[in-house]
Amino acid sequence: MAPDQEIRASHLVAAPQDELFDFLADLENHWRLADRFIDVLALERDADGHARGGRVRMRGPGGVRRTAATQVLAADTPQQMLGVAEVGRRTRAFVTWKLRDGDGGTRVRLEATIAQIGWLDRLLLVLGGRAWLERRFDAVLHRLADTFRLHAKALEARQPQLGGRKS
Repeated sequence: MAPDQEIRASHLVAAPQDELFDFLADLENHWRLADRFIDVLALERDADGHARGGRVRMRGPGGVRRTAATQVLAADTPQQMLGVAEVGRRTRAFVTWKLRDGDGGTRVRLEATIAQIGWLDRLLLVLGGRAWLERRFDAVLHRLADTFRLHAKALEARQPQLGGRKS
Protein backbone atom coordinates (compact mmCIF):
# COMPACT_ATOMS: atom_id res chain seq x y z
CA MET A 1 0.00 0.00 0.00
CA ALA A 2 1.37 3.43 -0.92
CA PRO A 3 2.24 5.77 1.99
CA ASP A 4 -0.41 8.27 0.81
CA GLN A 5 -3.06 5.61 1.49
CA GLU A 6 -2.13 5.29 5.16
CA ILE A 7 -3.10 7.54 8.04
CA ARG A 8 -1.38 6.91 11.34
CA ALA A 9 -0.40 8.18 14.76
CA SER A 10 1.69 6.72 17.57
CA HIS A 11 2.00 7.49 21.26
CA LEU A 12 3.62 5.99 24.36
CA VAL A 13 1.00 5.24 27.02
CA ALA A 14 2.11 4.67 30.62
CA ALA A 15 0.13 1.46 31.11
CA PRO A 16 0.71 -2.28 30.72
CA GLN A 17 0.05 -3.69 27.27
CA ASP A 18 -2.57 -6.20 28.44
CA GLU A 19 -4.59 -3.53 30.29
CA LEU A 20 -4.58 -1.28 27.24
CA PHE A 21 -5.65 -4.15 25.01
CA ASP A 22 -8.52 -5.08 27.35
CA PHE A 23 -9.66 -1.45 27.40
CA LEU A 24 -9.57 -1.13 23.60
CA ALA A 25 -11.15 -4.55 23.01
CA ASP A 26 -14.25 -3.31 24.83
CA LEU A 27 -15.82 -1.01 22.22
CA GLU A 28 -17.95 0.52 24.98
CA ASN A 29 -14.77 2.41 25.95
CA HIS A 30 -14.25 3.99 22.54
CA TRP A 31 -16.75 6.77 23.22
CA ARG A 32 -14.35 7.97 25.94
CA LEU A 33 -11.68 8.48 23.30
CA ALA A 34 -13.84 10.36 20.79
CA ASP A 35 -13.48 14.13 20.65
CA ARG A 36 -16.01 16.79 19.72
CA PHE A 37 -15.58 15.94 16.02
CA ILE A 38 -16.52 12.27 16.37
CA ASP A 39 -19.80 10.85 17.63
CA VAL A 40 -20.32 7.18 18.41
CA LEU A 41 -23.85 6.72 17.04
CA ALA A 42 -24.44 3.04 17.72
CA LEU A 43 -22.73 -0.15 18.83
CA GLU A 44 -23.63 -3.50 17.29
CA ARG A 45 -23.43 -6.57 19.49
CA ASP A 46 -22.80 -10.23 18.82
CA ALA A 47 -24.87 -13.06 20.33
CA ASP A 48 -22.82 -12.86 23.56
CA GLY A 49 -23.62 -9.17 23.98
CA HIS A 50 -20.10 -7.93 23.18
CA ALA A 51 -19.87 -4.86 20.95
CA ARG A 52 -18.21 -5.94 17.69
CA GLY A 53 -18.93 -2.92 15.51
CA GLY A 54 -20.98 0.19 15.19
CA ARG A 55 -21.46 3.51 13.47
CA VAL A 56 -19.51 6.72 14.01
CA ARG A 57 -20.08 10.17 12.55
CA MET A 58 -17.16 12.45 11.80
CA ARG A 59 -17.75 16.19 11.57
CA GLY A 60 -14.99 17.95 9.69
CA PRO A 61 -14.22 21.52 8.74
CA GLY A 62 -16.76 23.37 6.64
CA GLY A 63 -19.66 21.30 7.92
CA VAL A 64 -18.51 18.11 6.17
CA ARG A 65 -20.09 15.03 7.76
CA ARG A 66 -19.23 11.41 6.99
CA THR A 67 -20.69 8.34 8.69
CA ALA A 68 -18.68 5.13 8.91
CA ALA A 69 -19.90 1.62 9.67
CA THR A 70 -17.21 -0.19 11.67
CA GLN A 71 -16.59 -3.82 12.54
CA VAL A 72 -13.89 -5.69 14.45
CA LEU A 73 -12.42 -8.37 12.18
CA ALA A 74 -9.69 -9.96 14.29
CA ALA A 75 -7.68 -9.63 17.48
CA ASP A 76 -4.25 -10.92 18.44
CA THR A 77 -4.32 -10.53 22.23
CA PRO A 78 -2.62 -8.37 23.58
CA GLN A 79 -0.80 -7.00 20.55
CA GLN A 80 -3.22 -6.01 17.83
CA MET A 81 -6.82 -5.42 16.82
CA LEU A 82 -7.95 -5.18 13.22
CA GLY A 83 -11.19 -3.68 12.02
CA VAL A 84 -12.80 -2.23 8.96
CA ALA A 85 -14.52 1.12 8.44
CA GLU A 86 -16.82 1.64 5.48
CA VAL A 87 -18.05 5.05 4.39
CA GLY A 88 -20.86 4.73 1.90
CA ARG A 89 -20.56 2.08 -0.79
CA ARG A 90 -17.24 3.15 -2.23
CA THR A 91 -14.81 3.82 0.63
CA ARG A 92 -13.26 1.15 2.83
CA ALA A 93 -10.28 1.32 5.18
CA PHE A 94 -8.72 -1.23 7.49
CA VAL A 95 -8.08 0.19 10.95
CA THR A 96 -5.42 -1.34 13.17
CA TRP A 97 -4.49 -0.78 16.80
CA LYS A 98 -0.95 -2.07 17.44
CA LEU A 99 0.41 -2.33 20.97
CA ARG A 100 4.08 -2.99 21.77
CA ASP A 101 5.88 -2.97 25.11
CA GLY A 102 8.11 0.08 25.36
CA ASP A 103 10.19 1.99 27.86
CA GLY A 104 7.86 3.16 30.61
CA GLY A 105 4.68 1.79 29.08
CA THR A 106 3.19 0.61 25.82
CA ARG A 107 3.73 2.09 22.37
CA VAL A 108 0.27 2.36 20.77
CA ARG A 109 -0.02 2.86 17.04
CA LEU A 110 -3.35 3.63 15.39
CA GLU A 111 -3.42 3.39 11.64
CA ALA A 112 -5.91 3.27 8.79
CA THR A 113 -5.01 1.78 5.42
CA ILE A 114 -7.32 2.83 2.62
CA ALA A 115 -8.27 -0.21 0.56
CA GLN A 116 -10.88 1.44 -1.65
CA ILE A 117 -11.92 5.08 -1.97
CA GLY A 118 -14.77 6.90 -3.63
CA TRP A 119 -14.31 10.16 -5.51
CA LEU A 120 -15.82 12.33 -2.75
CA ASP A 121 -13.61 10.87 -0.02
CA ARG A 122 -10.55 11.11 -2.30
CA LEU A 123 -11.30 14.80 -2.84
CA LEU A 124 -11.83 15.39 0.90
CA LEU A 125 -8.47 13.78 1.71
CA VAL A 126 -6.68 15.95 -0.84
CA LEU A 127 -8.38 19.10 0.47
CA GLY A 128 -7.09 18.61 4.02
CA GLY A 129 -8.97 15.57 5.23
CA ARG A 130 -5.78 13.53 5.62
CA ALA A 131 -4.22 16.08 7.99
CA TRP A 132 -7.54 16.41 9.83
CA LEU A 133 -7.76 12.61 10.32
CA GLU A 134 -4.13 12.45 11.49
CA ARG A 135 -4.94 15.10 14.11
CA ARG A 136 -8.00 13.08 15.20
CA PHE A 137 -5.88 9.92 15.51
CA ASP A 138 -3.27 11.81 17.54
CA ALA A 139 -5.99 13.28 19.79
CA VAL A 140 -7.48 9.81 20.36
CA LEU A 141 -4.10 8.47 21.48
CA HIS A 142 -3.54 11.41 23.82
CA ARG A 143 -6.97 10.85 25.38
CA LEU A 144 -6.10 7.17 25.79
CA ALA A 145 -2.90 8.16 27.63
CA ASP A 146 -4.83 10.68 29.76
CA THR A 147 -7.45 8.04 30.64
CA PHE A 148 -4.78 5.70 31.97
CA ARG A 149 -2.87 8.51 33.71
CA LEU A 150 -6.04 9.54 35.59
CA HIS A 151 -6.80 5.89 36.40
CA ALA A 152 -3.29 5.43 37.87
CA LYS A 153 -3.66 8.59 39.98
CA ALA A 154 -7.03 7.43 41.30
CA LEU A 155 -5.57 4.05 42.29
CA GLU A 156 -2.60 5.72 43.93
CA ALA A 157 -4.88 7.98 45.96
CA ARG A 158 -6.80 4.97 47.31
CA GLN A 159 -3.72 3.12 48.56
CA PRO A 160 -3.02 3.51 52.29
CA GLN A 161 -0.08 5.71 53.11
CA LEU A 162 2.99 3.90 54.54
CA GLY A 163 4.05 5.26 57.91
CA GLY A 164 0.62 6.73 58.46
CA ARG A 165 -1.31 6.97 61.70
CA LYS A 166 -1.67 3.98 63.97
CA SER A 167 -5.03 3.08 65.44
